[in-house]
Amino acid sequence: MNSLLWAYPVRLRRRHGAELLATMLEMTDGRPSRGDRWRLVLDGLRERFRLPPRRPLALVGAVLALVIGGAFGAAAGSWAGLRTFPVIQDADGLAARVLGPDGTLEQPPHRSRLWNDFLGSRNPGVSAEQAAIGARERLVADGWRASASQPNGTELGGQEFEADRDGIRVAVYVYDRDPLFTVAEFALQPVAYPVLIGAGAALGMLGGWLIAAALSYRLARRRTGTVTAAAGTALLLVPAASIVVRLAGLPAPGDTISSDALVHRALTAPLDGPALWQWGVFLPNWSTMALLVTGLATMAAAAGVSRRRRSRPGSCPAES
Repeated sequence: MNSLLWAYPVRLRRRHGAELLATMLEMTDGRPSRGDRWRLVLDGLRERFRLPPRRPLALVGAVLALVIGGAFGAAAGSWAGLRTFPVIQDADGLAARVLGPDGTLEQPPHRSRLWNDFLGSRNPGVSAEQAAIGARERLVADGWRASASQPNGTELGGQEFEADRDGIRVAVYVYDRDPLFTVAEFALQPVAYPVLIGAGAALGMLGGWLIAAALSYRLARRRTGTVTAAAGTALLLVPAASIVVRLAGLPAPGDTISSDALVHRALTAPLDGPALWQWGVFLPNWSTMALLVTGLATMAAAAGVSRRRRSRPGSCPAES
């Protein structure tokens, strides 16, 4: 029976735990049903989400924690979702199939997790149209679904087409006025990626609210801890905002996405906005992560202040 009380926050378990169990046993003649047990657990979970009454700053802090937790949860979901992307491996084989007898590899494939590219050149006597048609036919024969070859619309003239297979897209550009042509290979964004981002954001929002609710009771009438927690929240808002910007620009499932556009990469990108560029300020790549670590350390310090004050002789019981 005592295990049911773990659904309640510590401040209620220590003060009213025995009373809650005694009341339930008394009302059920000592034989609580499964429904009675579930009601006790649900009541405890509701208390964990409850904020202190008549404290508007606690509500503001909980809303900010909701946003911050959702952003960091989305970043965690993005990190997990990266594992669902198809892996680009056979770049050399793709180069051989695209070029065939019509071209020669000029630059080895540039390999990355989500994107590869390489340069080739047309052999003498092979037109851009012939090279594009030959590359398309070889890819189709290998199981790729290719679009029709069409003019590329550049100043160099020529043909272009795309081909998809197993979550991979290949874009081929052949030029008339330049013997070089380019081939780019992309991993398409799977549906699981935004789904995991959404799931992570939901869990993060849930955790953010729970942490804010617990801290709001611990830091009640503790000015030092409240100021420290406010400073930590301000620091965490900056990397959270960077993540939200990435979320706003996330392409739809089935589209290509670069490694730098992944949501969790916002935490390893510099805080360089247009205004900073205009002022000639270029921050290092670790600037966002530094704010994240500093913000988390500041929040931990705020929780530590509440614990130290709570443990003083004669202090009030724990509120968490």
